[in-house]
Amino acid sequence: MRSASKLLIPVAAVAVLLAVSGCSEDEKPTAAKASPSELARYTAAPGSATPTDSPTTAASTKCVKTAGMSVKQLTGYLGELRSNSGAYRSRGLTLDSSGLNFTPEAVQRPCEAVKVKLAHYWVDVEKTRDETAVTPARYEYGYTLIDTASYKAGPKDGRVPDTAPPGGNGCQGTVSVTYLGEDIPPESLPNDLELTGTTAPVPVEVNGDGVLSAIYISPVDVESC
Repeated sequence: MRSASKLLIPVAAVAVLLAVSGCSEDEKPTAAKASPSELARYTAAPGSATPTDSPTTAASTKCVKTAGMSVKQLTGYLGELRSNSGAYRSRGLTLDSSGLNFTPEAVQRPCEAVKVKLAHYWVDVEKTRDETAVTPARYEYGYTLIDTASYKAGPKDGRVPDTAPPGGNGCQGTVSVTYLGEDIPPESLPNDLELTGTTAPVPVEVNGDGVLSAIYISPVDVESC
């Protein structure tokens, strides 16, 4: 399952081109629907505890009831939910190299666990032209859906188990997206990825009303492709 676009991309000091191959109407990926039994068990971080209200702090730590929220409402709420890290505008629900992490500040945290979707994609890279003295190497890339599942995060702080993104290899990187609502169509995935030469995840933009966060891990050795 692949989406289409072309872009000139720098690798070290040399520009390379990445292009996504086309995807026909009947080749759109259909992500697996997760059954209730497939929802991941939630593990609280060591030392964390369920927040409790005292008479003096009840007003400032009152939780938010998310049950019954629409996709739009829940997307807006989670997008504005701040982290307890103190970093400016950092989010309480994040996607990083360890997976989904839930660490909201005490104010306006949800009363119950929130259910989100997480999709992983391979970024398949292929060299289509070798570098010469006058032209850079050229590469193409396309997306292949690995899996899609639903998970519960919160209301306690902690990491959601089994949500770490798959790592890249020689000719494959990965894109992981956490979202709400309808599954992500291939054309919404990034068309401007860079071959960074590092396996550290970097945030990327994915179009979609219910998208909460997305990260990209670059292939580790595109020269071998």
